[in-house]
Amino acid sequence: PWLGRGLDDWAWAFASVIRALLRSGNFSVATLVHFNTNGVKNFMGFLVDGPLASPPVRPSEIKRSDLNRYLAWLRLKYPNGSTAKNYYSALKSLLVGLMDYGFIDAEPEQLLPANPFPMNGASTKSEMPLSPSEMQRLASALKADLVAIHHARFAGPNSEAMAVLLLLVAMRSGINTTPLIEITRDCLRPHPFMPDMMLVQTFKRRGKGAQTQSIRQTQLRDTQSAIPMDGVAVLRKALEMTDGLARRAPEAIKDRVWLYRFGQRGWSDQIACLTPGTASAAIRAIVIRHGLSADDETPLRVTIAALRK
Repeated sequence: PWLGRGLDDWAWAFASVIRALLRSGNFSVATLVHFNTNGVKNFMGFLVDGPLASPPVRPSEIKRSDLNRYLAWLRLKYPNGSTAKNYYSALKSLLVGLMDYGFIDAEPEQLLPANPFPMNGASTKSEMPLSPSEMQRLASALKADLVAIHHARFAGPNSEAMAVLLLLVAMRSGINTTPLIEITRDCLRPHPFMPDMMLVQTFKRRGKGAQTQSIRQTQLRDTQSAIPMDGVAVLRKALEMTDGLARRAPEAIKDRVWLYRFGQRGWSDQIACLTPGTASAAIRAIVIRHGLSADDETPLRVTIAALRK
């Protein structure tokens, strides 16, 4: 939408850098979509309709004073601070990319304003952990779903069943959202000296390095039947349920764990993998289906980040 409006050089430069960052493997698709939606869209809107009398029509023309005006424009539109900071941070990541790939001939410390949002963290509400009673209600609901999955009685969509297992593994491991969603089918490793534990290997994009997290592999006995409740058993259940899907999945996701069929009833042959977005939607559906509430009687807000806390 930004082509043909006098800013084609910006549009092509942003597109080139986003493609390069995607190929690098250091950023997830969701992160690059965030850079585009919150970084490019707002900045290009500022260049087209903002207060600059002579906006820079190509990346090589941008100056620090232009970015200072953009920051002032964001603060005016979004006075709560955190939204403006998020939009600027998305743009900043792409501006660094434009410098790295030669579209802007400047060093970051020369172009980018230093600490434009001081003390923003003090006013930003961080993710709060669930209380013990909230955690107990969630665990009971997930256990009931796990029993249904174990006995092939789970009536919800496949994506929701995968989200149940994902949440249980998150509760047992404390792994961050993206690394947990992106674990591969060979992620389990023997623990070097704890026989009742195993290691889950995850991948950290920015550092391009593997990380490991301990996870229990004992079994807890349910009153109805022996249900594997601990992390390794749940993860193995997910691997077992998706074994056939992995062989037919698209090449890009065939090594992933959280696979599911989707599509219209009777035509559910398409295979996808949970993403942060689809996992969040499935988790909300679990909360609604079980009628889970927080201690203040509002609907319970469940995120993997909160479970990690």
